[in-house]
Parts: sequence; structure tokens; C-alpha cells
Amino acid sequence: MSPAPASFSFEPLYVALAAVAALLYLRAARAEKPPTWRIVLFGLGLLLVVGALNSPLETIALNYLLLFHLLQNVMIADWAPPLLILGLTPRMRAAIARRGGRAFAVLTRPRVALPVWLVGWYGIHLALFYDFALRHAWTLNIEHGLLIAIGFLFWWPVLADEPGDIGPPVKIGYLGAAFVGSAFLGLGLTFASTPFYDFYEEAPRLWGISAEKDQNFGGILMNVEQAFVFLAAILYFVVKLIPEEERPRAGAKP
Repeated sequence: MSPAPASFSFEPLYVALAAVAALLYLRAARAEKPPTWRIVLFGLGLLLVVGALNSPLETIALNYLLLFHLLQNVMIADWAPPLLILGLTPRMRAAIARRGGRAFAVLTRPRVALPVWLVGWYGIHLALFYDFALRHAWTLNIEHGLLIAIGFLFWWPVLADEPGDIGPPVKIGYLGAAFVGSAFLGLGLTFASTPFYDFYEEAPRLWGISAEKDQNFGGILMNVEQAFVFLAAILYFVVKLIPEEERPRAGAKP
């Protein structure tokens, strides 16, 4: 018998990892004293991860609706990583890059981070992997860890100013390519007339939502969410680019 939708499910691994991350951040913050807004953003990032995976969201995602599973995925892959990175001070980011070494430097180059993110994003949502993960808790933990990791790698060159030679034009192109490249998954889910995932086709229905509509709604959610996130980021860097283009003109002699 499936648990009640309002009951809590837990992934204690991510509670423990979030606690460790919070302790490490607080230890670094004692020395650096980051502004309050950075502390708040880092805390919100951790809260999104813990809340997505330790709440009724997890119960519904594991037992009833693909829509809620996809909501979890965007929370931990598209929302939490940018907040975590923005919550880090420049010195904290430099320390992470230093500890990551050459491998981290290579993985966070735009020409590497983008294909890694796209391959990971599509690979995780393949029916073979997705159905297996839903039936095996350890694989589901791997799925969630991969989503957080590829999200962190993807957003690092956009928000961490590392590598330092990436300007707004490159970031705009990078984000635009990511938006276009990732959209096909959501579109496929939106317009598919048959369920991709056996697990959800066999799951108990909730609120009268059929397996087909559940999948369609999930695709719409994914596309709308990514449109908002990526287009907002692109707009930010377009606005940032304008003063940079005006600077030489302002300094030129008449």
C-alpha cells in the first residue's frame, strides 16, 4: 500500500551532506564575515536540496507523480546550485577551485561544462535509468547527487567568475545554448501521447491525473521553469554588457 501523499519521506544522506556543508561554510564565514545576503542565499540553496528530498514532495515523487519528481529535479539542479555559488565569497570560491585542482578547472570551462551538463541531464532522464533509480534507493541517491553535481559545474563559470577570462558575451551564448539544448526533453514529455516511464504508468493515480497528463504537465513545468531561469540570467548579462560597450565610447575624445 502506498503512503499517504502528505506523509514525509526522507533521504538522510542529503540531510547529513547539507549539515556538513553548513558547518564548513560557517567555519569559513567566521574568518571572512561574508555579507548577510550571501549567507541567506547559501542557506536557501541548502534548504532547497533538503526540502526537495525530505518532505511530502519526495513521497509523491516516489509513489505517485512524475510531475513532482521533475519538480524535485529542477529544484536541486537548476535552483539550488546557483544559490550555493552566489552564497560563496570570492575567497571561498578560490579555495574550492584550488582544492578541485586541474580536474575541476577543466570541468568548469564552458566548452566542457555545457556538454557534461547536457549529457547528464538527458542521461539521467532516460527511461532505463529513471525507472531503475525509482525502484532502488541507492541509485536514486546517485541520481540526485549527479543532478546537484552537474548543476554546480554548469553554473560555476556563469556565477563564480572562474575562469576569469569569461565575459558577458560568452556567458550569454553559453546560457542560450544550454536553454535551446535542454528544451527538447521538456518538449518531448509535453507532447508525448504515451508514458516514457513504466514506473509511473503503473503507479497509483493521484488527483485524477492520468499517466499521460502527468508526463505532459511535467514537461510543461520543466520548459517553463528553464525558460524563466535561463532567460532571466541571459537578461542580467545583457544588461551588464551594455555599460561595458559604452565605456570606451564614453572615454573617447570628441
